[in-house]
Amino acid sequence: LIAATICFHARWQVLHQKMTALHLLHRAQTAAQNKDSQTRTSTTGNQGSSSLGAGSASGSKGSKLSLIERSSGSSSGSGSKGSKVSAAAAAAIAADDCAVGNPHVHEHTEYWGDVVAPGSQPSGRGRGLETDSAEGCCRSCKSTKGCNIWVWCQDPQICGRQCWLKRVGGAREVVSHGQGPAVPWTSGHLEKDYMRDPATLPPPDPTIDTLVLVTMYGRVRIKLRPDWHGPSVDFARRLAQLPELCTNKCEFYRAEPGFLLQGSLHAFIPPNSKTQEGPGFMQKGDIGWAGGGPGPDFFIYLGEQPAAHFGRSHTVWGQIADEDSMKLVQKMVMLPATAPKPGDMHMLDKNIEIRTDR
Repeated sequence: LIAATICFHARWQVLHQKMTALHLLHRAQTAAQNKDSQTRTSTTGNQGSSSLGAGSASGSKGSKLSLIERSSGSSSGSGSKGSKVSAAAAAAIAADDCAVGNPHVHEHTEYWGDVVAPGSQPSGRGRGLETDSAEGCCRSCKSTKGCNIWVWCQDPQICGRQCWLKRVGGAREVVSHGQGPAVPWTSGHLEKDYMRDPATLPPPDPTIDTLVLVTMYGRVRIKLRPDWHGPSVDFARRLAQLPELCTNKCEFYRAEPGFLLQGSLHAFIPPNSKTQEGPGFMQKGDIGWAGGGPGPDFFIYLGEQPAAHFGRSHTVWGQIADEDSMKLVQKMVMLPATAPKPGDMHMLDKNIEIRTDR
């Protein structure tokens, strides 16, 4: 009993020492944060204003969550030499969109956005992107066309090391799905691949009469038909004229042999917004917007008979230009595709990337 009591007392002393140390550390961190807060709110002194220039750009709400606040206290120093070092460090952080401390990086925050590349999924639901750090997730977004939002799991016990790549149309569309200590995500946004205003681009070139869809299997040439629908052809001409407008969602994704090959022309400009009845029943090789809508999803009709079952409900704007292009389309429509259940659409097992040309 005496030995047990001595052992218990010794363990209690160790625990007490650890608790005391944690308490002192918390007091020191609180004091540093208060001092840092006073420095940020001060309006006098050149040193304070220069060291906080990189952090103030994210706005009052965003700056509360910015990782730069975690480093500002330690980076600020006294004297001219310290100010120069701090200013240089802040400038380097601000220049690197993915650096820890950049004002566009926020802990305990989850951003909305259209998924460009999914993160890893729970067991049995497929694997996606994982990275070892928030910076790694950010750099994956930076190198991925169409990505301007990234979301990384900072708590591996809750969500592993998932990295989700997303996109929004513009900086004003960066919206948080959740914020606060209970949110296990770190999020950031990159100022790239936003939607572009067509008014800032060259007008569609009326001499372009062919849109080329470049795939890993070859080139599909589409003869444009402005007499069938001018606005749709103007959209297609812009993609032929400026191939960089196509996002990573320009792709073929559905294959129905003997019926159609379907894809999308998602771009960094708004899609055609108008519809019009087709010139007649669609013929083999005709191209129209899918679902009777204005795009950007499209399909190439491959039926041997006119598509009387469609009526004239689709906006038709082009047709396969030559025999070689038709042979290539027939080859791609036979690639492996899967329907979840009988009667469902057959989706390609691997989507076919599209680049545009003229």
